[in-house]
Amino acid sequence: MINENTHPKKIEKIPGISKSEQLKKHLLMEIEQMLLKKEQTLDTEQELMLRYSVSRQTVRKVLKELISEGYLYSRQGSGTYLTGKSPDEGKNVVEILMATPDDYIFPELIATLRQKLGTMGFRISLTETGGDFYSERKCLESFIKNPPRAIISECFSSFRSPNLDLYSKLQRSGTSLLFLYGIYPNFPAWSTVKDDNYSGAYSLVQNLVRRGHSSFAGIFVSDSIQGQERFAGYIDALRDLDLNFSRSHILMLNKKDFNDLLNPSLKIRLMDFTKDVLYESSALVCFNDEVAYRLLPILTKLQIRVPDDLSIVSFDDSYLSQIEHIRITSLSHEKHSFSDAVAASLTGLLSDTRAETVVVPWTLTEGNSVEEKY
Repeated sequence: MINENTHPKKIEKIPGISKSEQLKKHLLMEIEQMLLKKEQTLDTEQELMLRYSVSRQTVRKVLKELISEGYLYSRQGSGTYLTGKSPDEGKNVVEILMATPDDYIFPELIATLRQKLGTMGFRISLTETGGDFYSERKCLESFIKNPPRAIISECFSSFRSPNLDLYSKLQRSGTSLLFLYGIYPNFPAWSTVKDDNYSGAYSLVQNLVRRGHSSFAGIFVSDSIQGQERFAGYIDALRDLDLNFSRSHILMLNKKDFNDLLNPSLKIRLMDFTKDVLYESSALVCFNDEVAYRLLPILTKLQIRVPDDLSIVSFDDSYLSQIEHIRITSLSHEKHSFSDAVAASLTGLLSDTRAETVVVPWTLTEGNSVEEKY
């Protein structure tokens, strides 16, 4: 808070301008200074009365107005705090950086953020980076001159990011940072909202074993944090259950393999993997629904029946898991749980500098892609 208790600011009577209007103007300037200094707690009513030489009634009237306008919020018995909204409307921008915003899991997230943050007085700006560090850097450089109130950034790679310097510079300028799905290995422990990928993959294997499966194969993505975590959960579950986790039964893809739904090279790789491995396995764990969706026609062509010959499980429970006649059993989040977690984390960050990692749990949505082996 701004410590000026030793220098009271007497609000003098000005024709046509009430004391409450003058106090409000002073407090709005104070809020802007506090945002720059990353301070969250406003002075008490008593301190404001003494500092500005006004009555308690005037202070309470102004605080009520600032709360209703979204600049402050109060906690019973605790105090009055900044929400993160700036009196300078031009600064109330939340930039969202995503590799591919049209990815099937993002539209609901973006729509929810627009609605929730919009009601708080924030404007959403969405930028596509293409999952490319240089493109991301150009975006970040464009923010330096007029830093946004917050950046929500998709962690699109498991590699070290070369853009730590710009993120750090923006944070020092007052921008709140929130990362989705993970954090780059060379970054500080900044706030993150992510899936519980390790436990999710582990539970998929356990579920299949309970249904009598003992021969597994897996298809994962190697260059994303999500892929690495899901792969780790899969491998550890097989190890703990004393089942075969040979590398020959695992196909590792890259995120660029997903750029084109009809990518012929990916189709060939999936075909080769199917011929070499899936004839020997009774269960397959896929990185996500898109992998499962692409695989189904190949399995049909090779006369491998799902679930009779091969059971398939996946992640995301998206529309892709429901297009074919086979409804993929897939892990999903409770409706709006991920987007609600992102919105809650961001609003918390705007009024509190403490970083936290929020892990959103999965729930299993049953389809008809798993056969009971008992």
